[in-house]
Amino acid sequence: MTRLSRARAGQSKRMAVSLVVAAWVGVAAFAGDARASRPVLDWLDFDARSLSAYQVASNPADTARMTASPSWAGDAASRRVLLMIPFASETAYSISVNAILSTFQERGLAAAFDIWLYDSDPSIAAEAVAWAEANAVDLIMPVGSDATEYLYQNYDGGRIPVVTSASKDPVLRGQVPDYNVGSGSNIAYTSNTVPVRLFVSYLRQLLPELRTVAVLFDRSNRSAVETQVDPLHAVASEVGLTVIDVAVRDGRSVGPDLTIGMAAALEAIEEIDPEFGTSAWIVTGSTAVYREMELINRLGGRIPVIATLPDMVRGGEASALVSIGVNQSTAVQLAAHYAVDVLNGQAEVGALPVGVVTPPDIAINFRIARRIGLRIPFRFMEAATFIYDYDGHRVRAFGQRVGLTD
Repeated sequence: MTRLSRARAGQSKRMAVSLVVAAWVGVAAFAGDARASRPVLDWLDFDARSLSAYQVASNPADTARMTASPSWAGDAASRRVLLMIPFASETAYSISVNAILSTFQERGLAAAFDIWLYDSDPSIAAEAVAWAEANAVDLIMPVGSDATEYLYQNYDGGRIPVVTSASKDPVLRGQVPDYNVGSGSNIAYTSNTVPVRLFVSYLRQLLPELRTVAVLFDRSNRSAVETQVDPLHAVASEVGLTVIDVAVRDGRSVGPDLTIGMAAALEAIEEIDPEFGTSAWIVTGSTAVYREMELINRLGGRIPVIATLPDMVRGGEASALVSIGVNQSTAVQLAAHYAVDVLNGQAEVGALPVGVVTPPDIAINFRIARRIGLRIPFRFMEAATFIYDYDGHRVRAFGQRVGLTD
């Protein structure tokens, strides 16, 4: 899209958003029955640091909204930021929101945050954006790939600057043409996805004889399919891998679909790899799937379970063996730094290259390694950002040794 056509598209989108303002005013005065159908944003888990630095409050007139005001600055907020959350995911989005709040505080930018849950309802998303335009919001941060995609489709070229967070690769999703150039619009993109060739190279350090991977994903999660599943298929023959899909239909059918799909994949793997020595399960960043890590381990047998997010490696059995990815909080902190730079006038939103965290974070659970009888190469262990020992205790975090009380 040329600059001219992008600008014209942006004008159309701004007109569409402006038309929603009137609708928003009506919605703001909705009656009790309509209020009962609103999303309920009561599940965010604010950590101790956020609660000590911000005054967090629900909106008494709207269950879909919360605010976080900077008590660390004496409530003297100099900026206003809208956080758009697409659906309920307590762990992932709580990590993201806490990382944004703490980074703004570290950078000394006192911002008041309006947090909206639109629950995959585009009319509520449009309402949130229209409200932002009507209430002097300085910047919008979509939290998650779905919210990023919504703004790309509906607010590219809009008046308010946007910085994406907790979102998968925008180049693979077709949102921006290249990692090293800006969008040329009002949106700056960041990514929490490790490029597929880099991911495979780390896999080969861990499993030098790897020949077959079974990829677990949610078919309804377009971002995971576009940035993790499809790219792996695209390079499979070149890197010498056979890829087997294990897809669940949606978040409501995860257990039964995984049970059937993994059993079928095991049969296919056994024909190629009877000893299960050159195979691995790959768990993508599909929230509905990685919530079932304990089930995946139970169904997966002795085949290593490799995740794409460090948060999927924990101290117990509900954990992947290893993760090769970008820690959620690290990726979101990068996005928050982008946002602060834009608000401070230190960066032009449309000129910022895609924000990518490198090198990837590696997380290891030695308890799982011992259970399946896999030896972790020393070089791989040296590079690890997070390590859990044989008893499930975290002994390394963010590259630093930690005590057992951590």
